[in-house]
Amino acid sequence: MIHLYIGDGKGKTTAAVGQAIRALGWNKRVLFAQFLKSLDSGEIQVMKTLDNLALFRPEMRHKGFIWNMDERSLAETREDLRSGFFKLIEAAKENGYAMIVMDEILDVVACNFLSENELTNFMSAIDGETELVLTGRSASDKLKAYAHYITCFSKEKHPFDSGIPARKGIEY
Repeated sequence: MIHLYIGDGKGKTTAAVGQAIRALGWNKRVLFAQFLKSLDSGEIQVMKTLDNLALFRPEMRHKGFIWNMDERSLAETREDLRSGFFKLIEAAKENGYAMIVMDEILDVVACNFLSENELTNFMSAIDGETELVLTGRSASDKLKAYAHYITCFSKEKHPFDSGIPARKGIEY
């Protein structure tokens, strides 16, 4: 089944990590992919040590926020994300994962780095034995129609709004 974790609130990645941990607890094989993340985060440090978990991040030439990139950097980021997406598809075909998490893939689509059709083609091709967890700030009606679960994370208050930057161990 397909899970969408969407919204402007904190916790989408955390929920996806929890879902992956739950599957691993039953000895299921999990592919956990992160798009648009450049920092090593606390969960990745722990997840690197777990059996039956494959971690994947596209190789990125630029590590900054996309809204700070010039046109050349954006074009290269698009190439890197697309290349990473297609490498993930190959890994998914070859290794028979029980769960595939694609953290921030919905934002990759929203930023037009990957087409919605490319993502839905992948979603349609997944066998009925594989859970697919997708995260991001938003999903179109078309993407929502594919989902079996949709969970919305809504921000009511966040320290970032008061100028407090992301904190190690909490936001990453």
